[in-house]
Amino acid sequence: MKAREVEEITDEIRDFAADLVHTMYLRDGVGLAAPQVGKSIRMFAADPWWGRDNSNQNPLVLINPIIESSEGQSVNEEGCISVPDIFAEVVRPSAITISFTDLEGTRQTMDLKGFPAIVMQHEYDHLNGVLFIDKIKMLTRLTLLPRIKELERRAVDGVNIVTELPPENND
Repeated sequence: MKAREVEEITDEIRDFAADLVHTMYLRDGVGLAAPQVGKSIRMFAADPWWGRDNSNQNPLVLINPIIESSEGQSVNEEGCISVPDIFAEVVRPSAITISFTDLEGTRQTMDLKGFPAIVMQHEYDHLNGVLFIDKIKMLTRLTLLPRIKELERRAVDGVNIVTELPPENND
């Protein structure tokens, strides 16, 4: 199911974005989309440049993103917070141009290649109800089918929500 556009950037959206970023790092992820935590809006957090040693955190929050163009092709192993313990090779464009609105309401455009391009495409797919396992080769999918079926049984409205936002900090 396709997530709905964010109409206005409110304090509630900014607070949700902060929680999304926090949860992404808490789960050792480099990206996390709003639908993964049960909020069907076109927004995701990503930090494909992050070193897992907690250095160099530089998260981006992309609101109403659009992949404007893509080129090339690469095959990379992907995993996902929503599909735990499943990893498989996915074919994606190796370079993209993505436009989005930031938390200040400014429309931006980025040209990305390599791992950052892969991360942005992976998160963008979540906004359209697509998981990386929907893009894997049929033989690989058949091999993973028992684990995929178990995840589907646990899904809520077709979305495997295994990530919860942290409780609000009212300090």
